Amino acid sequence: MMETSYSFTTVRVDPDGTSAISVHLIPDRQMSVYCSDGGHRAQIAFIHAGANVTITPTNPESPTAEDLVTARRLAELFGRYVAEVERLHALSVASMPSESAESAA
Repeated sequence: MMETSYSFTTVRVDPDGTSAISVHLIPDRQMSVYCSDGGHRAQIAFIHAGANVTITPTNPESPTAEDLVTARRLAELFGRYVAEVERLHALSVASMPSESAESAA
């Protein structure tokens, strides 16, 4: 089954005036990810289907110790995300008929 990749943003404003913004990236191979390397600024950007999400330390040119803790936590969570995608992919391939499983791998 082929899934459609897309990205969307939801803005919610409650009656009391509080708001929440959610950005959902459901990427395909068209997603671009850029990460600074060896320059004067730390940042990573995800660009897909009109959505552009950039993550930087509080001061991209001079990160704090807290920024380092946050960056390490992001790396840990992305590692867990990769492991979960791999696990679920393996389960879906294992449940496919043998001909379909060979083409999905």
